[in-house]
Amino acid sequence: MPIEGDLKSLNLASVLQLVGQERLTGVLKIKKRNELADIGFAEGEVTGAFYERGDNVDRLEAYLVRSGMLGRNVYELVEEIHNETKRPIMNIILEDRYLAREEVERVIRFKIQEVFDELFMWKEGAFKFEQGSIIYPKSLIKIRMKTQGLILEAARRIDEWPRIQDTLPSGDIVLKKVERPELKFTPSESEARLLAVLDGHRSIDDLIEIDGLGKFNTYSTLYKLLSTGQIEIAYAKPTIKKARPKVKLVSLKFLTLPIGIVITVAIVLFEFMLGGFIARNNIIRIDLVNEEVYKTNDEVYQKIFFYKHNRTPSMREVQDIFKE
Repeated sequence: MPIEGDLKSLNLASVLQLVGQERLTGVLKIKKRNELADIGFAEGEVTGAFYERGDNVDRLEAYLVRSGMLGRNVYELVEEIHNETKRPIMNIILEDRYLAREEVERVIRFKIQEVFDELFMWKEGAFKFEQGSIIYPKSLIKIRMKTQGLILEAARRIDEWPRIQDTLPSGDIVLKKVERPELKFTPSESEARLLAVLDGHRSIDDLIEIDGLGKFNTYSTLYKLLSTGQIEIAYAKPTIKKARPKVKLVSLKFLTLPIGIVITVAIVLFEFMLGGFIARNNIIRIDLVNEEVYKTNDEVYQKIFFYKHNRTPSMREVQDIFKE
């Protein structure tokens, strides 16, 4: 049966449980604006996950370098081999034993959980299950993770998230070590890693980029260190907002002549129509010849004309005299 819809009507946990219970094989694709994620399944178990936000894709090999598992100089060597042989980078890392398969497998499981953590925070997004698809067909490592276990862990982390965010509401916050903490303790592996990169200048977002713990684990570990008095908030970095590109206005100079012609024609038509309306309704009457004057002086002008021309003027000649 087709599985597709929107997370507003069916939450992610229900979708994942359905795929797991039906033991389906394929890829669940989820999209929200410029974010998208793929989760691969084989007989209802999770085999891989992929997350992308815009152009930002956290690839596995980049994470290995950022977390310090793979030295940058080693990675540059791997890239050279890749450019020469065209072998996939992860294949070179595994086949040439730059990292043990177990180490890479542990990282892949960690990254899959990270994708689940991110997706469980989504309140909207379209999803579609493509049955029969394979998420990483050329991968040398075949992962199988219980879907229900991933769901429960993501749900647990989401329950903790509001408490963490009350204390650490922004990724711009910078924390520093307390020089003389009241409580002496032995840090865990994740706590030791964070303390090693905590310099009083890096923000939480900066730490997420370099500590290799992932977003939730970084926040959670910082929260624990803060609660036990090992670190304290120093300040918050100002957020640099990108200036919006100015909208280039289109020049309208080329419309000046056409608009002038249209206005002129409109004025002429208006005057023509107005004149016609006035003439039809006899609103304004203009007499070119004053009839009263003409009637009063008619005999006088006829006499003058007779003495001058020795004949009686015609009506047209009388009118011409008045026009002059």
